[in-house]
Amino acid sequence: MWGRKRRLADAERRLAVAMEAAAEAHRRLAGTYERMDGLCRAVRAACGHGDGMPTSSLLTVVGNTRGALESFEDFIATYLETRDEWTHTEVSDPDAAHHAAQVFELWAERAEELADQTEEPMANLEGVHTGVQELRIALPAVRARAHAALTAARNDLLWARSSFPGRFALEARLNALGDRLRELDAGRVELNENDGEVTDWYREVETGAAEVRDALSRPLSFEDR
Repeated sequence: MWGRKRRLADAERRLAVAMEAAAEAHRRLAGTYERMDGLCRAVRAACGHGDGMPTSSLLTVVGNTRGALESFEDFIATYLETRDEWTHTEVSDPDAAHHAAQVFELWAERAEELADQTEEPMANLEGVHTGVQELRIALPAVRARAHAALTAARNDLLWARSSFPGRFALEARLNALGDRLRELDAGRVELNENDGEVTDWYREVETGAAEVRDALSRPLSFEDR
């Protein structure tokens, strides 16, 4: 009888320690989940407004992160179910208590591994979120200049002589720039490390429109008159 009581006391102590370790691991993992979920929501909220934010690429990042978050949700739900089962349960079977302690120990170990594994994805997501905030500041002025430049170039072409040499090529160039501008505004672009920034792409549209205006402002040669 005394042996059983001692075994039961040992099992209770082990279970209490294991549950506390699991609770601490849960606090860390839940904090990581909340931080990642908040960042995903903030990035997603910046998408789809037609203001030049790179929606396609940003939603890809969010989608990849959501997969990890869903696995977190399932893993945390398993812990909460087991925790609730043992929180108010009177321990009477040392073998059952030892088994429960082992479950909590394994869960805590796995939770710590998951939290460690999210450090790099978390850093990447934080970098994306920072980039979104910076782009919100830098993009409006650059985007406005690109739109103004394209409008001015179209007006210049509209008022140019119908026989202006190269007129049709310039018109085609402006049409292509307009297509590119609509693509950028809608965010239908993929961000690649070596392809520059979104602001650079808007500046390219602005430069292209300026080149058309320069061509239209050049004096005609004698042969073109």
